[in-house]
Amino acid sequence: MTLGCVYCSISGRNLFLDAYHALERFKHSDLEKPGVPVTGIGLLIGLLPSGQANFQTPAPPYTFQERMIHKSIIYMWVLTSTVGVALGALTVWHAVLISRGETSIERHINKKERQRLAAWGKVYRNHFNYGKLNNWKVFFGVEKKSHWVTRILLPSGHPPHGDGLTWDIFPVRKDLTPV
Repeated sequence: MTLGCVYCSISGRNLFLDAYHALERFKHSDLEKPGVPVTGIGLLIGLLPSGQANFQTPAPPYTFQERMIHKSIIYMWVLTSTVGVALGALTVWHAVLISRGETSIERHINKKERQRLAAWGKVYRNHFNYGKLNNWKVFFGVEKKSHWVTRILLPSGHPPHGDGLTWDIFPVRKDLTPV
């Protein structure tokens, strides 16, 4: 989702700038028109030259449909840019959590445990942190080299380790999976 928003923001930048400048030109063209349009009571008091029954105005430089298209492009770009920034921040945050082997809730619990044990002069160790690379391997379910393609790049229906309620604590090793 983050990559999609960034892609739309980058690829739509020129469209956004063109649409924005077109609307700005339309706003300023209204201010530059000479004369006063004749409406309502002006027709009754004879502001029009004799023999003319209606006031002819030139066609607007942009139709209603064109203005709506320009506004839609601006809305699309602003929306995808802001959502891209917000999702980008969340993506980076969760990448950090995966690298630490924590969930959002576990981060708060582990922080309190570190503070509690630091008061006693002890060091807290998260039992589910296997190192950055191994945490990502556990997250994606990578067990051998071919899994980088079959489980990450392609859709995968492989079951996760365990039953989802309990987790095994792996013994401390340099590399959990030799990939």
